[in-house]
Amino acid sequence: MAGRNTDRKPKLKDPKNIAEHNDTAAFTLPDSLPCSEVDFPILIKRKPKANWNDIINESDEWRNQLEEYSQSKQVPAPKSPFLKTEADYIKNEVFVHLIPALVETLNKAKIWEAFTRNKCFFNGIDHIVQVTAILGSIVGHS
Repeated sequence: MAGRNTDRKPKLKDPKNIAEHNDTAAFTLPDSLPCSEVDFPILIKRKPKANWNDIINESDEWRNQLEEYSQSKQVPAPKSPFLKTEADYIKNEVFVHLIPALVETLNKAKIWEAFTRNKCFFNGIDHIVQVTAILGSIVGHS
């Protein structure tokens, strides 16, 4: 019959046989070491419940550390000595020419009635390019 023979050890019900067949070694302290030199395991105590505020604070600390590390590894972009930032360059060099060109283009579009007609001969992009080219040649920038 199938399943009659198993690889399991037979259960020993006799206490004498249990003591004889015990495969584990008994632990004893060595006689040469005093108890003060033995390193006993330390019980690590943990909080029984998770506090979400602690978890969020720990994740924020980790995120801040990662951001600081990534920022320390980035090479700063060299800034031009005559301009402080990119925003100053845009404000002082681009918008000075672009805003008057946009105002003139809107006035020209109103004259051509480009806002009310579906198809119009007026091209706003070309007009902005022409006006900025004219202003650039007057100011001395090309």
